[in-house]
This record gives sequence, structure tokens and C-alpha cells, in this order.
Amino acid sequence: MHYIKRMLVILFLAVFLVACSSGPEEIVPDYVTEAENVTFGGATFTFMTGPDIIYDPDSLFGDIARQRVSEVSEKYDVNIVFNENSDIVYDLMLYVSSGIKPVDVMFSDPVVLRTQIRANLLYPVDTFSTGIDYKDTNKWGGREHLIGYAWNDHLYGLTAMYWPESVWRNIGYFFYVNENIISRLNTPDPREYVENGEWTRDRYEQVLEEYTHQDNNGETVYALTAMPGHYFSMAIKASGIDYVVKQSNGKYTNAYLEPGALDKLTWAYDSYWNNYEKTITHDTDTFTTIAQFVSGKAVMLLMEMYWGMRDVQYEVEDFGLLPFPLSDDLAGSKWIGQFEDLKKSISFIANIEETDALSTVVNAIFEPLPGYETEEERYEYYDRYVFHDPRDTRLVFECVKNCRYIPYYDSGYLIPDAMRDAEGNRTISQILESNAKVMDNLYEKVYIPMYESCDSLWGEE
Repeated sequence: MHYIKRMLVILFLAVFLVACSSGPEEIVPDYVTEAENVTFGGATFTFMTGPDIIYDPDSLFGDIARQRVSEVSEKYDVNIVFNENSDIVYDLMLYVSSGIKPVDVMFSDPVVLRTQIRANLLYPVDTFSTGIDYKDTNKWGGREHLIGYAWNDHLYGLTAMYWPESVWRNIGYFFYVNENIISRLNTPDPREYVENGEWTRDRYEQVLEEYTHQDNNGETVYALTAMPGHYFSMAIKASGIDYVVKQSNGKYTNAYLEPGALDKLTWAYDSYWNNYEKTITHDTDTFTTIAQFVSGKAVMLLMEMYWGMRDVQYEVEDFGLLPFPLSDDLAGSKWIGQFEDLKKSISFIANIEETDALSTVVNAIFEPLPGYETEEERYEYYDRYVFHDPRDTRLVFECVKNCRYIPYYDSGYLIPDAMRDAEGNRTISQILESNAKVMDNLYEKVYIPMYESCDSLWGEE
């Protein structure tokens, strides 16, 4: 019945347009909302995930997710099955070229799917005619979240913004602060600096000096432990420097070469290496760097949410979160986050068949979960079970809404890693010059096409 209704709507629009052909041109919406009483005759869709969808089996939300799938399956008369074989992603070229459809929906991230996107192995979600409206940014994420899925003027993935635990773990880099040590030092909770507008780069360098001290055994406790590549990348983003910038003529150019960028890059570079071995330390990898903070050898840790919370949340009795301080010219702006991937985000294999049915079903599944329909209800959950302080919750989600993408496998850390490897022995100008050819190639083949695709999808910023 729903197909007949849709055909009648299309026929009506066609007649209407002919009748009005002598008047102003009418714009026909290219997105149709599916009627509520639609069913799909027992169609089967395979999801590349477990029955808990994006959650771990022991998650608080696993049962709720399973119940949602059951309700949607019954409402639309579909059969949803699960295939947890993640190798499907890597064999996708073989499947699609052979006409095989191992799954309909994949749950992965743009870092893993980068090659598959550019080989046209995924279905462009912006071409769904019904069900999913990718421009509903509150539900699916906007330009700042989905840029890694933007290619060739199409969009190849979405993220479930309404579902708790689905987005915040991807965002970084925050300063985790050991509040017990702060209390022993008789210094203010640094979150007060954030609240009263004093969390500047000058204040940050001041606390580096204040927090470095000797413990009861005479051992140095450093103010901060941070991997240099992470530090430089976050400092660059918090300075308002993205990869490209759009000029007045509409052309994108290298943002690292813009006026003022050199001074900001130099601040990031100097603030780390001038304090290294004095107030800042790090170890050889992410896990041992985190261990320095957990064991009390550093007052602060700079780390993304996913890895930091995995250990800090359960090992440090009282911790708080701070944003990376913005450059002085951005004072008063929203705090900035960055991310490399969107774990368990949603994509569709290129050779899906019943597109209207599938998009309608997926759209229904990722409506807000019962009990967490509003942002306030979701924040209450985070306040109680995750961060334990509303200030930390607000900060994290401000950075989620104002995040910047790091194209990891497209040399997104090229300049931060070069700043790391130089160890303070080369100038920023020398670092940029020695990487100029690589940057030019990346900008032409990857970064500019990605940003131009975003312009096509969401409009120019």
C-alpha cells in the first residue's frame, strides 16, 4: 500500500509541475519521509555487529538496544540478523566485485573504511530517498563529525548521536587531572579556571610550574605526562588551525601557511620542548604514558577519551577534565576537541538492494533510546555513571560538538610527528619546508577533495 501512496504523491507532483510550468520554478524535495504504517513483507537485513548493536554485551544499554531491534523488526515486519565477522570490511572488494552481499549494514569507522570509500564499495547515504535524512545533524552527526566519510561529493557513513556512549569516547585530547594531588598541593581545582574564564595558555604554563613537585620519597612528580605527537596535534587544533582554509576566491589552501599560523605552531613546539624533562614527561607509548598518571607520577595526563577513560575511570579515585587552552585570539570561543575515528559508526555496503526498507529500518533503530530521549537525560547519565561532575560532562560534549578531524591514515599527524621527531632542534619554518612536497600532494589528492565534498553535502562554512 505504501508504494501506491508514494506513486500517487509522485504523480500529483508531476501534474502540479506541468500545470505551473509557466510560473516560477518549483523546488521538489528530494527527501520523502516514510509513512508510519509501512511494512516490508519479512525482508531480511544483515548487520555486521552483535545483537547489542554498537554496545558491548555487558553494557548497561545492551538490553535496551536488543529490545529496540525487536520492536523495529515487529513494526516493519523485517528480520534482522547479525554477522560479527569484522573481516568482511577488508574483503569488501572481493565481495562486491563478485556480486555477493555478505551484510547490509556495517559498523566500523572512517579510518578503517578509508580505502573502501574511495573504491566505491559503500552506498552513499546522501542518496537515500526516504528513511535516513543525513542533514538531521542532531541525530546523525554533522560536517565536523562525518568529514572522514565525505568523498567525491557523497557521504558514506553516519554516527548515532542520540545513543549514549556512542560518540564521546572518540574525542580528545583532554587533560585528566588528579584532584587528590591538587588538594595536597593546596592549589585551586583548575576547573575553576575554566569556569571563570582564566584557563589561558599563560595560566596553563603557570600550573606546569606549580604542579611539578617532589613526593614523600623525594621522587619528582611531573605536572604533565603527554605523548608529543598528541600534544602538538591538539595544540594546533586548539589554535584554530585546520588542514585547509578557504580563500575569498573560493579556493582551498594550506592552513599551516596562513598569516599567524607560524607563531601558533611555534608556541605549541616551544611549550612542550622547553618544559620537557622539567615539568612534562612521557613514555614510549599510550599505555605506559597513562600508567604514569595512574601511578601518581604525573598530576595531569593529556589523552583522548577512549584510552584514557578505560583506565583512569577505574584507577584514579578523584579526577577532573580540562580542555586544551585556546590560542589568545580565540579567547571566549567554544572549547575545541579532535578525533581520529568514529568507532562503530554506520555504513552501508554498495550493493544493498531494498534501500527504502533498509534506510527506514535503520532510521527507526537509532531513534533516542527509552529513558534517554533528551540531552538532559543523557547528561544525567554521564554525570552519575561516567564523569561524576557536571562540569566535566559539559566540557566533553562541548568538544564533541566542536571537534576537528584527524585523517590518521592520510598523514594527519605529518606536522605534529615532525615536530616530535625534531625534539626542539629545528625551527617550525624548517619543519614546514622539509615537508612541503608531501603536504602539497596530500592537499591536492585528499584534504581539498574531502573539504569540497563537505561543501557539496552541507553547504559552505
